[in-house]
Amino acid sequence: MGQFLTPASVATFMAGMIECRESVVRALDPGAGVGSCAAALVAALCRRPLRPDTIALTAYENDPILIGYLRATFDLCRAACRDAGIRFEGCIVDEDFLEVGARTLAGDLFTAGEKERFDCAILNPPYRKIRRESRERKLLRAIGLETSNLYAGFLAVTARLLAPGGEMVAITPRSFCNGPYFEPFRRFFLREMRFRRIHVFDARDRAFADDEVLQENVVFRALRTTDQADGASHLSLPPSAGLCGVA
Repeated sequence: MGQFLTPASVATFMAGMIECRESVVRALDPGAGVGSCAAALVAALCRRPLRPDTIALTAYENDPILIGYLRATFDLCRAACRDAGIRFEGCIVDEDFLEVGARTLAGDLFTAGEKERFDCAILNPPYRKIRRESRERKLLRAIGLETSNLYAGFLAVTARLLAPGGEMVAITPRSFCNGPYFEPFRRFFLREMRFRRIHVFDARDRAFADDEVLQENVVFRALRTTDQADGASHLSLPPSAGLCGVA
């Protein structure tokens, strides 16, 4: 399934990049695994001097082996919020995020209204190549995206589900930053989002050392554009250019 679970130190670092100041934080964790990113986000919000009134957290995970652990994580999140005086509304969706999100955005099920949009998202998307005629590719084509890897699809659907001005923090391979294979994705993403911060790791084997993954990864924070023309112009880069030099 392309799963590489997020180490606690990485999840904590990512959660610290979230700046959402809404009184009701509508948060999304697609592909949640055991809930490392979700728990780190809740912990970060609970530690703030000015805390939200409510955290409404939606997590997608369709691996039956991990669902029980994710529920236990949500119980811990609920307890932490109670101690911090925050209302916790947790929702675990045991369905394929890509399928539900893409069909929602394509209008097959319903048009996502304001209540279905999220203020922030934190994610470590699955990393797996997808064939040209696969179900995933067809779902993504329905929302106007052509890509060869599952992680880019997760980023694209998440971007579309953010409210205007909403933010995304994600850890992904750096492969989307340059080269022709990800050019359609870059065009898509830069129409929807604008980058605010990109963190590059010193070594390729650090972020997922427990899984012995040798991969160049980045963590980035990006904001959903409020003006469709705003996203691509922010970086002053042609979509075919690399993004590795952005700091």
